[in-house]
Amino acid sequence: MKDTTRQNASFSVNDLQKFLPLVRKNWWIVALFALVSVALGWFYVFKLDKIYAASTQLLLKSNDQYNNQSLITENSGGFYGASYKTYIDNSNETRVIRSQDLIEKALRRLDFDVSYFLVGRIRTTEVYEGVPFSVEILAMDDQLYEQRMKVRFIDNTQFEITYTLEDKPVVIKGKFNETCGDTHASLIVHQKKAFMQGKQSGQEFGSYLIQPHRMQDLTKNFLARLKVENPEYTNVLKMTIEDVIPRRAVRFLDTLSQVYIDNSLKSRLEVNKNTLFYIDRQMEEVANFLDNIEDTLQRYREINSVIDLEKQGSEYFNQLSQFETYKRNLMLQQLSLDDLEKYVIEDRDPAFLPPSAYQLEDDQFQIKTLSDLYNKQLQLNELLTKATADNFAVKDLKNQIESTKRDILVYIKNSRVAIREKIKGVDEQIGYYDSQLHFLPVKQRGLLNIMRKQKVNEDMYLFLLQKRANTIIARATIVPETKIIEKSRPIGIVSPNESKLIWTFLGVGIILSLFIVLIRIFFYNRLETYEELKASTSLPILGDVVFNKDLKELTIAVEHDPKSPLAESFRTIRTNLQYMATGEGAQTIVVTSNNPGEGKTFCSLNLATAIAKAGRKVVLLELDLHKPRVHKGLNQESDKGISTYIIGKHKADEIIMPSAIENLDVILAGPIPPNPSELIMTKPMAELIEYCKKHYEYVIIDTPPVGLISDALVLMKMATILLFVLNTRFAYRSALDNAHDIVAMNPNLHFGFILNGVKRRKSKYYYNRYGYGYGSYGGGYGSYGGYGGYGNYGYGSGPAKRIRTIGSRKKSDN
Repeated sequence: MKDTTRQNASFSVNDLQKFLPLVRKNWWIVALFALVSVALGWFYVFKLDKIYAASTQLLLKSNDQYNNQSLITENSGGFYGASYKTYIDNSNETRVIRSQDLIEKALRRLDFDVSYFLVGRIRTTEVYEGVPFSVEILAMDDQLYEQRMKVRFIDNTQFEITYTLEDKPVVIKGKFNETCGDTHASLIVHQKKAFMQGKQSGQEFGSYLIQPHRMQDLTKNFLARLKVENPEYTNVLKMTIEDVIPRRAVRFLDTLSQVYIDNSLKSRLEVNKNTLFYIDRQMEEVANFLDNIEDTLQRYREINSVIDLEKQGSEYFNQLSQFETYKRNLMLQQLSLDDLEKYVIEDRDPAFLPPSAYQLEDDQFQIKTLSDLYNKQLQLNELLTKATADNFAVKDLKNQIESTKRDILVYIKNSRVAIREKIKGVDEQIGYYDSQLHFLPVKQRGLLNIMRKQKVNEDMYLFLLQKRANTIIARATIVPETKIIEKSRPIGIVSPNESKLIWTFLGVGIILSLFIVLIRIFFYNRLETYEELKASTSLPILGDVVFNKDLKELTIAVEHDPKSPLAESFRTIRTNLQYMATGEGAQTIVVTSNNPGEGKTFCSLNLATAIAKAGRKVVLLELDLHKPRVHKGLNQESDKGISTYIIGKHKADEIIMPSAIENLDVILAGPIPPNPSELIMTKPMAELIEYCKKHYEYVIIDTPPVGLISDALVLMKMATILLFVLNTRFAYRSALDNAHDIVAMNPNLHFGFILNGVKRRKSKYYYNRYGYGYGSYGGGYGSYGGYGGYGNYGYGSGPAKRIRTIGSRKKSDN
């Protein structure tokens, strides 16, 4: 159990050790992207317009209703009584408020047809108040609407407006308060008091843009931003609109509320108007008839010298008058039925509302049916202000109206039959009394007939006159059913949510940075530490060379600074190399790399020096015949060398040169040949290496990069050890794959990696512990001029160095 726990802890530590280098190499990418993302988010938020909101609340169906009697009936069941109240469905009222017609009416009362913008250095801001001028559009080409036009003040009396037409700038010049324009636009620019006051005080106005709006587009824009809500279980409508200018939002809601209230009164006023028109038409007919009767009565008395009736004749006259009045009422009801039938059959526009005079006396069924028809007509009228005829709700309401009309037509037919029967009975009574009048003298009988007709029409005229007065009074008592219970007021900024946007930018930036980090890890991850290299390959690693930014190009650190961490790195590699150099005879070591600039020549120089200082005889061959660099590190020049030996110009002992370092000799490349790769494959080359093996303990060969030139592959066949130098700046997975391929082709060759340019963070601790006292090393090493520039050799400080061997790792006190 303890072993398992220890093993799990070991795995956790190992995983952490693998993870921390990835964090160390890539944290700056995440930090940089986070910083840039926050900056971009802040700038984006700064460029955005702040959106404000304003709201108001309306109370539907308040109790401030009037109540009066119907035109015909004397009870309280008329249209202007309890049955008159407009049918209000809150969902329908929401649609009415959001109808384009209603919003357009509100906008036409306001001055929103032109927007004004103040141009700043960074952003352009829309303004509403404080603009020193206003623009009145008289006429404009459709293609100019919604285009932002530049306004420039020439002086106190003149201005110019610039717009674009067919990708060409067009300039309109004019004077303030006068009509100006061209064939595409006609407008007036009015000066405001602020303009003249600013000019007098020497104020310079900024640059302005104007944007004219087509009413249709403006209506759609406000409709899209308007929200109407009905809180549950209430008759309250809450209207909210968003705008970049809070004052404009408040003005729009105030105006829309007033237009809506006026619209709710319109239907009831229409009913009252229709009723009054119907009464006036009937009174006009009765008045004309009375005028004719009075003239007839006057002439009859003058011709027949009849002044009054006898007592019996007066009784017959009174009875006949009562029946004639009753018949007149029945005929009036029949006429109302005819008018109502005509209204129903003609299917008038929903905006036409039936007058309440159509209903019959004490006919509760007809009163209820007509009230229902009126309410449905009114509801359809309001619904059509926001929906088309194809809307499902409109179709359903039309079907209900058609059904109600069919019921009314059937009832009209039955009522007409009943009224005719009543008239027939009244005619019988009138006939009876009329027959009794035949017993009176002829002159009195004629006078009685005329007076009877006069009495009937006088009573009807008085009745109509009374109802006309009631209708006029009813009009004065019509008050809005909707009240404003909360005036329009701004409620603050609703968007953008600045913190959310900045966090969004930050999140996107971090996600993008993590994506780039993953790409770097999987495709461009460099091996920067011994641990990373060990985890990536099963091949031996002789050691790592620390990074030192202060070294000059090709410096032999082992000679010039023997107590430095860099020199200690090569002594460690020398020690590990002893475990690899098994067998008798000289050890031939080929030093190469995958790419130029990885520090193979630097490693060759310092490794050869470290071995020589251990008392071993070493010869260093400058076999990078393409770009030789060893002579620069040793500060030696010669016109003879490997190239002159191969062509037979010099012997082997003639080209060997001693160096300033004891036990270290060097064979330089000599003059650079035109065909270096061919010279490597010659027999004299093999003989030279064999000569060196006989006279030295270590033969170190500096070769070209194996990733570019195949010279090293040829020389490996004559070597016992291959050292493959990786620089942390170029140590990608592809280099490891190349090294593995080389080992696979040379299975008998001892192989070892040298990781160059390792940055250490704890070298000060290690070397102080051992008494060196050199502090921390870091930085880059020189520039290798060959192969397109070998770049910087990296050397620096590092932690406590441990000897790495092929089979095990031991501590070194060297």
